[in-house]
Amino acid sequence: MKAILIGVGGVGTVIARILAKTGKFEHIVLADVGDKHINELARGLGSGFSARLVDASSVDNLMEAVEGIDLVINATLPRYNLNIMDAALAARAHYLDLASQGPVHLPGIITIQDQIKEYDEKFKAIDRSAFLSTGIDPGATNVFARYLADQMDTVDDVLIRDADVSTVQGFKFALSFSPDTAIEECLEPYLSYENGRFVQGEPLSAQEEFTFPEPIGKQKVYYVSHEEVGTLPLHLGRQIKNCNFGYALPDELVNVLKVLQLLGLDGAEPVEVKGVKVAPRDVVTALLPTPLELSGKIKGYTCVGTLVRGTIGGEKVEKFMYSLESHEDAYLKFKTQGTSYQTAVPAAVAADLFAEGLIMQRGAFPAEVIDPKPFVEKLSQYGLNIKIEDRNPVQAGGH
Repeated sequence: MKAILIGVGGVGTVIARILAKTGKFEHIVLADVGDKHINELARGLGSGFSARLVDASSVDNLMEAVEGIDLVINATLPRYNLNIMDAALAARAHYLDLASQGPVHLPGIITIQDQIKEYDEKFKAIDRSAFLSTGIDPGATNVFARYLADQMDTVDDVLIRDADVSTVQGFKFALSFSPDTAIEECLEPYLSYENGRFVQGEPLSAQEEFTFPEPIGKQKVYYVSHEEVGTLPLHLGRQIKNCNFGYALPDELVNVLKVLQLLGLDGAEPVEVKGVKVAPRDVVTALLPTPLELSGKIKGYTCVGTLVRGTIGGEKVEKFMYSLESHEDAYLKFKTQGTSYQTAVPAAVAADLFAEGLIMQRGAFPAEVIDPKPFVEKLSQYGLNIKIEDRNPVQAGGH
């Protein structure tokens, strides 16, 4: 099987290195808008890799790049998802991406449900799969939800939680994953599923305390717009009552986000500045370090997991399934930082499952619809620290 990896930044670089180690593909094309990094990476990974320039904003350019490809791996920004899906369709290739633009329908926002609605029948018609949102969260968190739900007789709550307690050397301010994505998802109205119905709320307006495994411990989490909340109540295959996404945001970051929103610097639409049109958010993100630049400079831990409450044999149960990684360990393993590592491993697992013929679903679908066991087994085999913690409701906090 031949694959193309479109977007070779912090996460894409780790995906490429993992796939080089597992060796499931005949050939992999590394594609990005800049050639220096991908040329060096392709040379370093060996004869099974090549590099080419690709502009993800051009469907014609993408169609040329994916000709003769069996699997398209999209590790770019979510704004290019539909372009890349169209190119994959034209090439009759399987497709996977790492994220959407969130679950909330806003002007200019393409949600994962939009992708499913528009592309499900199209991919079924060519007997191909579009496996959507396959990073750590969304992606592994959806699989965790299905894995735990399959053990329970009934499921009440599915809560996704994400925390990073780390310090960054050499930068006054930095974000461990795509700054563009972080700004967008934190400043969209959040979506939650409460008592069987979807509810929207103002960004950064709802918070609670959640106890993560040590050494992270108790953190203040904010409800944030995230893909899992848009799909789990609909695709988990179980009737649930409540679902939300909680992100542990430090006070400094919350203050920065609020200032950006107040000044309109979170905007994605271009404005004219001295005769030049530029998106305000692009200016902000251009001034911040990329995740790739942070490799080796972040110290601390990141934890992403799914808490599921339900019943087994009439007794209430509560389980938290999670990945806890150290930024230092990620650097030792793949010369990257923990967030990029956590995000890349599930995507690499999904790619290898395609190569092994184990993705049987056709059409466009989220991660919770697949058989979770092979996925979870490979996550551990590929180096993520996956654990399940039995809890009681007092430990886990409210919802």
